[in-house]
Amino acid sequence: MPYAMVEDKIAKVSPQYRGELLAFIDFLIFKQGNDVSSDGAAPDVVRSTPKRKAGGLTGDFYMAPDFDEPLECFKEYM
Repeated sequence: MPYAMVEDKIAKVSPQYRGELLAFIDFLIFKQGNDVSSDGAAPDVVRSTPKRKAGGLTGDFYMAPDFDEPLECFKEYM
């Protein structure tokens, strides 16, 4: 899409919604995975946190064997 067409469409958006339009553009850039720098170049994406693996919390918590049993205070409603 030519930039002139984009500029025409942006000009048609009322000033009260232009902030939302800019926020949406930022969201799309984030979703794309590129952080566009001031010179327009999109650098390689660097993952700031290590990738998580499944089963990381195994053995860190306890669930009582009667977890699914109804509570005494709700017996009259069942």
